[in-house]
Amino acid sequence: MNQFSVFTKPWKTQSLEELGALVRDMGFDAVEYPLRDGYQVQPAEGVKGIVRLAGTLKKAGVAVTSLAAGTDEAVFEGCGEAGIPVIRICQGFNRGLGFRENMDALRRKYDAVLPYCQKYKVTLGIQMHYGMADITCSYDTFILLQDYDPAYIAAVWDAGHSGLAGENPRYALDCLWDRLCMVNFKAAYWFRSNPAALAGEAQWDANWVTGPNGMSSWKIAVDYLKQRGYTGTVCLPAEYSDESNVEKYAREDRAYIKGLFGG
Repeated sequence: MNQFSVFTKPWKTQSLEELGALVRDMGFDAVEYPLRDGYQVQPAEGVKGIVRLAGTLKKAGVAVTSLAAGTDEAVFEGCGEAGIPVIRICQGFNRGLGFRENMDALRRKYDAVLPYCQKYKVTLGIQMHYGMADITCSYDTFILLQDYDPAYIAAVWDAGHSGLAGENPRYALDCLWDRLCMVNFKAAYWFRSNPAALAGEAQWDANWVTGPNGMSSWKIAVDYLKQRGYTGTVCLPAEYSDESNVEKYAREDRAYIKGLFGG
């Protein structure tokens, strides 16, 4: 019952027709598409570009279940016309503000686009993201979104970023369950990026790897989602530090996640 999508960020040189064929060959039935400069369809193309994107991929048997895009009204209008249910964004903090001030500023941003969500029947999905000035975990996301109707402003849980935040995936998903619009399955672990012999504090970076090798257990997460009867989109962001093997790893992760869901 779930749709399995792949984020097509790594594949920007193919035509839309070639992209659709590749996605199907990898075993996915849907995509998250990066509506960004340099890709097959760009933000300046507006509503017509989004509709063309969805129509072309549909001919290949591929749905567009989400856009990674901006929040201009034209993006919402295009998604509404093309039947794309979610616009996914990540949220950074203003380093000059405190936690509560940042939360209030983000809510003002959502209040401004809420009429677009309601008018075009499109959900704005807020995804956590690791970093020193980001919404980094599930509970932060819950606090941020608790007063919004999840039909319009909802959460995207990401296994990779949740793992980097040290979260138990079962508790993280339970925290966000009633305002969840999509789940991302990627994987990472921390490593020290400066030699221990150097003076000063340790510096850390994330290594993006295949599903079984990250800090968040995909199996625990999937077991919880199956227990709760999750029927929404399962997206594989296809983000790997070893970029030379992205397609190979995406195929492996697709097989792994489908197996966990029993497909």
